[in-house]
Amino acid sequence: MEKREFTCNREGLAIRGTEYRCERKTGRQERQPIAVICHGFGGNQYDLVFYAEAFADMGYTVYCFDFCGGCVVGKSDGSSLDMTIDTEAADLKAVLDYAKSLPYTDEKHILLAGGSQGGYVAGIVAAERAAEIERLILFYPALCIPDDARAGRLGGACYDVNQVPEEIDTFGVRIGRKFHEGVVDKDAVEQICGYRGPVLLIHGSEDMLVNI
Repeated sequence: MEKREFTCNREGLAIRGTEYRCERKTGRQERQPIAVICHGFGGNQYDLVFYAEAFADMGYTVYCFDFCGGCVVGKSDGSSLDMTIDTEAADLKAVLDYAKSLPYTDEKHILLAGGSQGGYVAGIVAAERAAEIERLILFYPALCIPDDARAGRLGGACYDVNQVPEEIDTFGVRIGRKFHEGVVDKDAVEQICGYRGPVLLIHGSEDMLVNI
């Protein structure tokens, strides 16, 4: 398996990640289908590397990346105080466009996958780019985020929704008020239901963080 670091950009911020690819032994060069995997809140590109390697073994060219400002320890630019669901969706679109531009990838066959907050983001982008996405895999997608914001409980925090602080401490990651404001009026199901392709949903029934 070949691993290659890559960088693309979104509004002047560098998005850094890793490409996983296995050369098919077909005797000729083939374009490979694309898989892009999104990590969860505070995580990084290595959290779901098992799936990246599995998809690469299946013949995909796979892209894992660090969301800008979305990691406790990550390689991409950006501050967690500027990170929102919308900025992560924009990051994912930038990675998708980068992957589609390469000479050895097949832009007609794209799989999106994501865990927790990354699953929510992947679902949003799949709906917005439904014509491009062939299939979608969601690992315990955090569709509860808007509900948590309305309850003043984002990321385990506890705050007054009528006086949202400038900074919110969530699981050791400080996010800005703009994160709350970006989701508090959203309906997660409505956001993702525009995607009508095949979906695989994996979610533990005893999940204590993401309400099944």
